[in-house]
Amino acid sequence: MKHTRLFFYITLFFSSPVVLASIDPDLDALMSMSLEDLSMLEVNVTSASKREQHISDIPAAIYVISNERIIRSGMKTIADILSLAPGMDVSQFNESNDIISARGFHDGLFNKMLVMIDGRSVFNPIYGGAYWEDIDYVLADIERVEIIRGPSGTIWGGNAVNGVINIITKSTSDTLGSYGQIAYGQHGYKEVSVRHGLQFNDSVTARAFYKSKEAFSVIDEYQKNYDTDEYNTISNQTAGVKFQLEEGNQSWTFSFGGEKSEQYYDWLTIDLSDPVRTRTDSFKNVKSSSFYSQVTHHADYEESQWQTNLWYWHDYDNSSDANGEFNAIDLDTVLTVDVTPSITALFGGGVRYVDIQLQDGNEYDHSNIDYYNRFSEDSSLYDTVSNLYTQFDIEITENLSAQIGIKAEYFTLNDSFEVSPQFRSLYRINQKQKLWLGIGRAVVSPSYFEQKSTYFSVYLTEYDDYQYNDGLNIYLPNENLKNENVVTFDIGYRYEHSKVNFDVTGYISKYEHVRGTDYTGYVVDNNGYEYLFYETNDDYDATIYGGEVAIEWHINSVLKNYTSYSYFSFSQKRVEGDLAVPDSDDYREIDHENMLSSQLLWQLNEHILWDFILKYKDIDYKDKGVDIDNLVSLDTRIGWKKHKSAPLVEIIVTNIGMSNKCELTTYTIDGSCHGYQTEQSIYGKVSYEF
Repeated sequence: MKHTRLFFYITLFFSSPVVLASIDPDLDALMSMSLEDLSMLEVNVTSASKREQHISDIPAAIYVISNERIIRSGMKTIADILSLAPGMDVSQFNESNDIISARGFHDGLFNKMLVMIDGRSVFNPIYGGAYWEDIDYVLADIERVEIIRGPSGTIWGGNAVNGVINIITKSTSDTLGSYGQIAYGQHGYKEVSVRHGLQFNDSVTARAFYKSKEAFSVIDEYQKNYDTDEYNTISNQTAGVKFQLEEGNQSWTFSFGGEKSEQYYDWLTIDLSDPVRTRTDSFKNVKSSSFYSQVTHHADYEESQWQTNLWYWHDYDNSSDANGEFNAIDLDTVLTVDVTPSITALFGGGVRYVDIQLQDGNEYDHSNIDYYNRFSEDSSLYDTVSNLYTQFDIEITENLSAQIGIKAEYFTLNDSFEVSPQFRSLYRINQKQKLWLGIGRAVVSPSYFEQKSTYFSVYLTEYDDYQYNDGLNIYLPNENLKNENVVTFDIGYRYEHSKVNFDVTGYISKYEHVRGTDYTGYVVDNNGYEYLFYETNDDYDATIYGGEVAIEWHINSVLKNYTSYSYFSFSQKRVEGDLAVPDSDDYREIDHENMLSSQLLWQLNEHILWDFILKYKDIDYKDKGVDIDNLVSLDTRIGWKKHKSAPLVEIIVTNIGMSNKCELTTYTIDGSCHGYQTEQSIYGKVSYEF
């Protein structure tokens, strides 16, 4: 019956545009903008070169998710929204935590993508990635999400390896008045958002917001491990204030805010000082919090622009695998000069200072060991990253342009100096068609996880009637690692029309110093416990090639479709170290991965919106002992608004007809799911703006 319902909805999804293409009621109020204005390729973006550019003139793989698509997706989080973009792999580790990657290396500690909010990096120096559960905002106040696929090291520096995500919030002048939303649904989901914007005078506007959200941590078979819903709930609170001043040729933005989250883990501790290895089951209360402040200044002159961005970030986390806190200060400034009518030059530089406190290894207690943990023998640390960069955009002819740039970075954490050059070019075949290509290099910033911390996990290997020795897996730091880097060549084609936009990209990426793990030996203590030692290495090279397609189709005035597809293949080889130890690979080779997302926006009438999202993912590992279920999911949203100034009421159903579908690795030897099991979910939202 579930498969029948799913087939019905999928059929409806694909047939709706064809059956309803002739329906074109009078929606003058809704369609006050032309299709050309609404087009994806009629959007200006700032992420490609730290200045405003027309998206169709950028010689790179760039994609934009608009505010309308964000709202009409019905999705709960920014992480979920990214699944609408080509090349973005989004899966759930549990009901509240997402794993996000771009173009391979899909892992909970993915560190090859730079994530920003209004140009403010949310790079976490502890492991080099982003904690997506801590990245939140009132979704109605996000203007757009800009996604660059491929290396952007020349402009953005470390970690802009496989992509850059810039979450652009609305101007405060566009959010005057009040907004509120409440949401409630299955699996413990509750959400409240409020925002108020005001205008002080002709030059100064501001807004403040608060958002609170709760949901179960797990909803699959592991839910039975929690005695009450309280222990199975993760709560997040986010708040912020933003001021904007615009006067003459200058603008200032000042913002500050923070977040805090809390959840319980089904936990156990072990007494390794006891020969009978006493186990204590419990629930671990994990908390995190952060605070940020940011000042941005922008000045427009006759033939130049100057922008400076300064921000501070404090973050605290007591989770066992990232226990610590840090303070970070970032400064970035860039001058854009129109050297001649055909040459624009960028000159910029920046510095980041980080001081960090990790869990002290001297406090390690053998009598009460968490079953996994991370600590450092040098718990109080600091480092800096400094950079200089330049880029020239050159109009060679009316139809041909080129982009040449280079960035130099110095990392004190491992005393390394890196250079990230790039060359890109765009050719305008005609008014509607453009061809571009590029080659660029980028590096992954060194992280404290690899360089300065020790990670251990307890294993209790009791299998039926046979028992191995219990013990610890211990992963040691390695301060001699070279920085991971990539060189990517990509080529793309764009077709622009008032009703259809088509974008296709092909690429090949060569990675050096990819991380792996070496087994270095073991010892046995007096109680018979084994201690197995491992060390991170940089001995692997990897190659990824693939392609991505994005299509936007304005079928008529009431139907719009956005479809994205991506494919890639991943291979690696060990080029240094012990070449006879292939089993220490950290990243499994992928024969192929196919991903598809398709969003259909349907305006039934002036009061009702009915929208659909279809997603498909198929991954085939070369190691046949590991598999991931092919995932086909269908979400639907119905929105109703009685009149223009009435509240918006929404009902959303996700993963229609789905139950216990494994999103992460399945081990074929026993069929066990190593991760989250997807299920159907229903929730509703009511929002009101006044």
